[in-house]
Amino acid sequence: MNSDYSIYKLKENDFKILIPLMQDCFGMEVNINYFEWKFKDNPAGFVEGYYAKHTNGEIAAYYGVIPQSYSIQGHKRIIYQSCDTMTHSNHRRQGLFKKLALHCYDSLKNEDKLFVIGFGGGQSTPGFIKFGWKEVFKTRNYFYPVQFKYLQFLNFKEVDEITDYKKIDTLLTLSNSNANIHSIKTVDYFKWRVSNPLYNYKTVATKVGSKEYDSYITYYEYEKKLFVFDFHIDNPISGKNLFNFLKSKLNSTHKGIITFVQEESVYSNTIKKYGFVANPFKRGPLHETVPFIFYATQEEMTLLNDSQNWQINSYDHDAL
Repeated sequence: MNSDYSIYKLKENDFKILIPLMQDCFGMEVNINYFEWKFKDNPAGFVEGYYAKHTNGEIAAYYGVIPQSYSIQGHKRIIYQSCDTMTHSNHRRQGLFKKLALHCYDSLKNEDKLFVIGFGGGQSTPGFIKFGWKEVFKTRNYFYPVQFKYLQFLNFKEVDEITDYKKIDTLLTLSNSNANIHSIKTVDYFKWRVSNPLYNYKTVATKVGSKEYDSYITYYEYEKKLFVFDFHIDNPISGKNLFNFLKSKLNSTHKGIITFVQEESVYSNTIKKYGFVANPFKRGPLHETVPFIFYATQEEMTLLNDSQNWQINSYDHDAL
């Protein structure tokens, strides 16, 4: 790395230095609360992050991973998600991304913690692959255009809005537990995820002939779209009821409903049953696919590089 830069480990009182980077790289207006939520309040632990500082005092780049509680073939462990990779426009083509990322991986490896997942962007994925990451499968947006609403009779019964997640704790556990590798959804972890200050999440649940809820959907509204953040359908009647409720919330100002899930998975198969489609072409709205990639020991990458092992949706993506 250019001798004009030095690497530092991110600490709690450093969060403010990331705000200008977010603005420059993503055009995102965030405040300190966002980083406190994401990097400090996480029940799985504190962020493992590193930043590069130029001799002129400017923060040039950042790379970090956040811990997540996962079950891998029946064993609970902490793995990490790569997120918020940023290089300021004044400091690109200096090799900062590579230096910071490898520094982070070396730190994790030295502590026997090297297992990192990520959702590759169009520009970042080739760089990750060069580091030795493996692409396991594609993720993509499935959508229900607002026009579909007017072609369908939306019959549904009343649903319950859930604010006490203990009422659906069993469903949270069941929602992805059929996969060999899945995030562990405890009530505390779910509450943390939906306290992201960028969005206003709502959860609705319903049941059929039972005292206990059998299905739920968590969603939020953003830029004239409804985003399905997480869902579990244990009963097709309840599923139809919940999705019809969500579709009924669309009006003429909306573009539709979107959800981000793993292709050819339980999630994608379920969402298609309720009228969601994907753009099969190489152009047009929401045509992009996003590679799901991971980096671990060679033994684990060989053993776990199979899409059938995983079950991933919007809940697992740090930015959704």
